[in-house]
Amino acid sequence: MIWKKIRGFFGETEDAPADAEPPADAEPEPEAEPSPSTPDAKLLALAEGPLPDPALVLELVDAIVHAGRPARALEGLRVVLDRFAENDPARTRLVVRAAELLSSRGDDAAADVLLGPLVARLDAPLGATMLAAEIAERGGDTTRALGLYEKVIARDLDFPRARERIERLRELASSAREGLAGMTLATEGALTRGRYRVESELGRGGAGTVFAAFDQRLDRRVALKVYHGRGPVERERLLVEGKVPAALEHPGVVRILDLDPPLGAIAMELCAGGSVRRELARGVLGAARARQWMTTTLDAVAFVHDAGFVHRDLKPSNFLLRSDDRVVLTDFGLALERGRTQNARVGEGTLQYMPPEQRANAPAEASMDVHALGVVLRELIDALGADAPAEWRELSAACLRREPRARPSIAELRAVI
Repeated sequence: MIWKKIRGFFGETEDAPADAEPPADAEPEPEAEPSPSTPDAKLLALAEGPLPDPALVLELVDAIVHAGRPARALEGLRVVLDRFAENDPARTRLVVRAAELLSSRGDDAAADVLLGPLVARLDAPLGATMLAAEIAERGGDTTRALGLYEKVIARDLDFPRARERIERLRELASSAREGLAGMTLATEGALTRGRYRVESELGRGGAGTVFAAFDQRLDRRVALKVYHGRGPVERERLLVEGKVPAALEHPGVVRILDLDPPLGAIAMELCAGGSVRRELARGVLGAARARQWMTTTLDAVAFVHDAGFVHRDLKPSNFLLRSDDRVVLTDFGLALERGRTQNARVGEGTLQYMPPEQRANAPAEASMDVHALGVVLRELIDALGADAPAEWRELSAACLRREPRARPSIAELRAVI
């Protein structure tokens, strides 16, 4: 197995001794059929016999996902779903879990189809409505997203993140009505004052929206990120996002050009190739191209770690592309020095890429970024299909191990990829 090869090659590491066996939850070889005792086989077996207990189904699904096999979890879940009647409350729980899995794998369209009939009901599960709202927001349908978030708040004023997302969408709608595109941003901050002319929107995330803008003072195009909020939380995150990459001079780390805390904005280099997320959505991919993305990503991440920082928000939308198709890391708003813990106010990152210990606000360690890279590898594998390098499946599963010390190091990943 690749795991044994890379451990044997590197000998003793800080994570595990060279002769250590793979952890007990290690994924079997991809080609092997699951034995009757595996969660995979147990889940598929529920397609026959008495109607299964939904709690058992969800327990098996979670075990398969934690073992790094979400595709098999979805396969088994779909088989079991067919056994439940449309109006069965148990089916509702399973449909929501299937939608969560699909969305976490980047298939928002399929997830939305599953959620559609649920969120149309007056008694729709709040988690399903919230997920549908997030999918609509990611897809650019802010009107539908806002309506769904408001539907959640109408039934539970304190539902996590709903109120914040409503405020953000209303602020964005207000900015759009004021005709932000094409205007010259102007505040009392030193960054703007007529300096940057916004040209178009490049993308938006949980913290802010990124615009292509023209620096009229230096006659150059830049990427201008404007935070959705202007409070102390956003200010703290903005300062981190500006200062960390500014201290890291590397071709794989985005260059920070200017910072304006009063406006809640940061000016960065504009990468000509867009992002890896955009390229995945376009379907323009080949094995050689994906390998270059991973190679250059690992080079940059290794540099960040050697400088004493952990990124903590690695994902395809934060992998920008230069004209030569090399990856540039951006969005350091959640970055921390190794061993430090996050101020809980700053933000949670993107859950589908976060390991359990990061969700629990454990001290920052390189293994957190390794877990995120395992999710990215899985997305690239899904996009490549049969063209995916054979060893990537095992590497992805190793990166996604629940125990941080059981994950490979960045050096080990670089040796194989």
